[in-house]
Amino acid sequence: MANDFEKIFDRLTNQYDPNKIFNEFLDYCIDINLFTTKSQGLDFQGREEYYFEMFKEWIKITNDHIGEDNSEINSGNNGWYDYLGIFYENIVQTKYKAGARGQFFTPADVCQVMTELTIKDNVDYTGKFVNDCCCGSGRFLLAAHSLMPGAIMTGSDLDDVACKMSVLNFYIHGVRGSIIHQNTLTGETFQCWKINDYLGYGLPIPHIQLTDIVGAYNFIGVKNTNETKPIELNKQKETVQTKLW
Repeated sequence: MANDFEKIFDRLTNQYDPNKIFNEFLDYCIDINLFTTKSQGLDFQGREEYYFEMFKEWIKITNDHIGEDNSEINSGNNGWYDYLGIFYENIVQTKYKAGARGQFFTPADVCQVMTELTIKDNVDYTGKFVNDCCCGSGRFLLAAHSLMPGAIMTGSDLDDVACKMSVLNFYIHGVRGSIIHQNTLTGETFQCWKINDYLGYGLPIPHIQLTDIVGAYNFIGVKNTNETKPIELNKQKETVQTKLW
């Protein structure tokens, strides 16, 4: 049975392209949570009310799946839940056959197990950078954050929709980090976001900032960030392997 998030989405896709609506919803959620009084000046053509209802439903769905009273689900993903990635795979790409690149992300349980196997015990990761150069919707970084919450997560991806899902996943899970929309093979960078930079440093609510590639690696409370070598989460798609070093 469809939840309220999907019902609102279905109502909008009766008139508009599903991929456009999902991408626009992500833009709306980022726009209303920017750490600034000025929005990006995007035109949502009167659909703001629908997107705000979807935003509230997304928060509710995520909370329901990681709440303390949901021990079965909570134990499976260690307190994080990528509803946006699931919806994108199962509804936008599968049901509506939309989406630019046909991504299907690594299952959450696999991300968690692989991360648990690679992260070293008894190591203080506070202020260290963890990097995923092909982050998708950010699942490996969410898994890493659940085990090393003091670390700063950084992710890159060629697909802008995947990057925006990662930005919002960082936002809702309280992850301090940055997401970079770029071609990691050529180094060409298109857009950068910094998420929750001030969380725990004077601002008690999640927030998003637009930035550039230099700003993406500058975080308050972290010294000599330009000299800090990121810990790499290097996923090899063919063998489904992850490395941290």
